[in-house]
Amino acid sequence: MTAAWSRHILATGLQSQWLEGTIRHRRIAPVKHEFFYHTGMLALDLREWDSVTDISRLFSLERFNWLSLRRADYFNPDEPDILNAVSDQVEKATGWRPDGAIQLITHPRYFGYVFNPVSFYFCYEAGARPSEGAVPKVILAQITNTPWKERHTYCLETQRTGPAESGWSSERFEFSKRFHVSPFNPMDQHYRWTFSFRGPELRIHMNILQDDTKQFDATLVVYRTPLDRKTLHKSLREFPLEAFKVTAGIYWHALKLKLKGVPFFTHPDKLPEQDPTYRRGTEDTGQTVSPTDDRATTTGKVSSWRT
Repeated sequence: MTAAWSRHILATGLQSQWLEGTIRHRRIAPVKHEFFYHTGMLALDLREWDSVTDISRLFSLERFNWLSLRRADYFNPDEPDILNAVSDQVEKATGWRPDGAIQLITHPRYFGYVFNPVSFYFCYEAGARPSEGAVPKVILAQITNTPWKERHTYCLETQRTGPAESGWSSERFEFSKRFHVSPFNPMDQHYRWTFSFRGPELRIHMNILQDDTKQFDATLVVYRTPLDRKTLHKSLREFPLEAFKVTAGIYWHALKLKLKGVPFFTHPDKLPEQDPTYRRGTEDTGQTVSPTDDRATTTGKVSSWRT
C-alpha cells in the first residue's frame, strides 16, 4: 500500500474509493453509432455501508440528499444487510464465501434518483488490496433493464492468472445472453467481457456478438482515488446530476437509433412460445452459460441468475 493510501485510511478510516474516468459506447451494426462521456462513480466497500456517508453533509443513507444510498437499489433488497446478501449469493453460486472486501461499483442516487444499467460487486480474498490492482475472486454483475426495471445477475468466477508484461491483470469471460437489456438488441447474442486491473486503474470492456460478428461494445476506464470529503465535493461540482445524465443519455441515444432505422426486438417474455428465445433467462437459478468447448476465449466460469 502506498504512503498516500495509508495516510488516507488513517485520516478517514475508509477503504472505499471514488472512481473517475470515461465511458464509451459503440454500435457497429446494423448502423454505426457512438458516444463518449466522462463520469464519476463510487467504489463502496460494503463493510462501510453504514458509515461511508459520514464524510459529507451532502451524502446520506436512506434519506434524500444531493447524494444518497438506498438499500432498495441493490442486490436482494429483502435482505437488510447488503454484505450478507451478496456473500450468500456468491457462496450459493460458487461454494466460496467471500472472506475479504466486497466492493460495489455503482452510481449512488443524485437528488433521490438513480438508474444503474449495471452494478458490479467485486469479491476479494482476505488481504487483497483493490487499490493496488488486486483481482477479485468472484464478480457479480447485476444488470437492470429499462423501462421494465427487471434485474438479472451474472456470477463470474476469475482465474487470476497474473499480470502481463504491461502490468495489467486481465480476466476474460465469454457467455450467452440471458437477459433482455435493450430493445435494439435481440436475445440470440453472446458476450465477451474483459476486466483489467493495474494498480489504481480499472478497465471493463464488453463486446456483444451475433454469429461471431461484433455488433456493439462498451468500455469503462476509471482511476481509483481515495474517497474523502474533498474528492466527493469536487466530483459533485464536475458531475452534479450523474444519475439523470445516465438515463437521459439512454433515451436520447435510443431516439437516435430509432431515427437511424435500427429495428426493435420484442421482450422475450412476450414472444410466441415456439420462438427459441421465448422467456430465455427468466427462470435462471444458476445455469452455466459460459462455453465448454475450446473455441472460447474465456478464462472463467459464468453462471446466470434472475434476481
